[in-house]
Amino acid sequence: MTDAPIRSVAVMPQQKKHYESLLPQISAITEYTPPPMPVEEAVGEANRVIALIKEDRARLELSGIKLHYLDSFEARAGAFIWSAVEMSTHIKKQSTARDEWEELKPKAKKVRRYLLKVLKRAFREDKDLSDALKRIIKGRSRHDWLMDFLSISRLAQENKEKLQEVHADLSLIEHSAELYTKLSDILARMVIEPDEIRSTKVAYYKAWTYLREALKEVYEAGQYVFDEDDKRHSLYYSEYHVRLGKAAARARRNKKALEKDQKKSKKEQNAVDNQINPVKTMISLPEHPETGTLRPLNTTG
Repeated sequence: MTDAPIRSVAVMPQQKKHYESLLPQISAITEYTPPPMPVEEAVGEANRVIALIKEDRARLELSGIKLHYLDSFEARAGAFIWSAVEMSTHIKKQSTARDEWEELKPKAKKVRRYLLKVLKRAFREDKDLSDALKRIIKGRSRHDWLMDFLSISRLAQENKEKLQEVHADLSLIEHSAELYTKLSDILARMVIEPDEIRSTKVAYYKAWTYLREALKEVYEAGQYVFDEDDKRHSLYYSEYHVRLGKAAARARRNKKALEKDQKKSKKEQNAVDNQINPVKTMISLPEHPETGTLRPLNTTG
């Protein structure tokens, strides 16, 4: 679910405190699953049930629910919401870094290509410098690209007089150094943070698992104390999955109606075709009698 675009999630200071206080219990969870819904939906569900407990606490207690589920629900929800914010923040950072890389890469490519060209020319009579240039990694991965920029920039900075001899654009030397600084920052966010993202995802899944334990108990308690004809009964189901169920039912109805219309249209078309093309009547001639069965005419009156 987390692979989908994540919307902003509101967070309050006490939610961080809830997360920190419940971290030992959350970290101890060994079996965990991601929420079966988008992040913002899961956060919305947590906040909705907090409100339900405040409104219906007395009634819910009549179900025999263990009180610690009601007592700890807001803290569990707060810890979960904080973990959701942490995860979404890291994912957005990585996504932003990837966009920045794609934007800068064409410029970096152009500068690199030019500097390699002028350095080869400037170093053509110096074997040591030519060999040093050849050892520069041919940038294929993002890391190689950055190493190229660092190496090229240093070689150029240390040998400006040779570049001047071939009338190179010295401003590009400074530009390559600037690009290196920018791209290093981008790479740090793209390469180092995936480990952090994985860590925040696991924390998010564990926090959800811890919240879901109480969520299930509250749902079942509400469904028990409120009869099905009571409007509040329906509040104790996952709002997200109720919507999904309604959408699926609507899709099935639409599909059935479409199939019915298609059958009706086909039937009407067949009727029109039959009117335009009248049925051809096939006339069967009587069979010739077998020769052996012919009898002479009776001419005797």
